[in-house]
This record gives sequence, structure tokens and C-alpha cells, in this order.
Amino acid sequence: MYELIIPNSVEKDIKRLPQSVQKLLGEEYLPLIQRGPKEGKFLHGQFHNLRAFKLSDKGVEYRIVYQVIEKPENVVLIRIGARENFYDRLLRRI
Repeated sequence: MYELIIPNSVEKDIKRLPQSVQKLLGEEYLPLIQRGPKEGKFLHGQFHNLRAFKLSDKGVEYRIVYQVIEKPENVVLIRIGARENFYDRLLRRI
């Protein structure tokens, strides 16, 4: 199992999300990423070394973007948020 690293910036991302999405993250998606991070799809272009999971809640699309580090087995969350303007904000974060 990979160690999940959640930087302060991502903790703030999570706190801004609706409670229903926070619950989905905690119960389903973050454990899934921790167990099998390579299941996420690679992004393209300048984000080619990052992986992502997509989820939706009440008609809103969300993204979880992270980087897998093999040695040691770590998963570093980069950004979590709604799809709207997500990649512009991701670019500013990396």
C-alpha cells in the first residue's frame, strides 16, 4: 500500500468542497488511490507525469490529480477540485 501525502494546499482544497464530495473522497477515492494509484489515467501535455481520477456529485465534475513516486511508495496529491478552471489552477500549483 502506498503512503498518501496530502500537502496543506490540498487540505484547503478539500475543505472548500461540499460535504457530500468530502465524504466520497474519504470513504471511496482516497483509499482507492492509496491501494492502487496506477489505476488513475495519465494526463496529457505538460501534465503528462501526473495521474487523475474523475468523479461527479450532483451534476458537478471533480478531479483528483496526483503524482506516484515509486521509491519510496508514495502518492502525493497535487490538487482536488471542480472541473471548471481546474487545469488553469493546476498549472499555477505545480
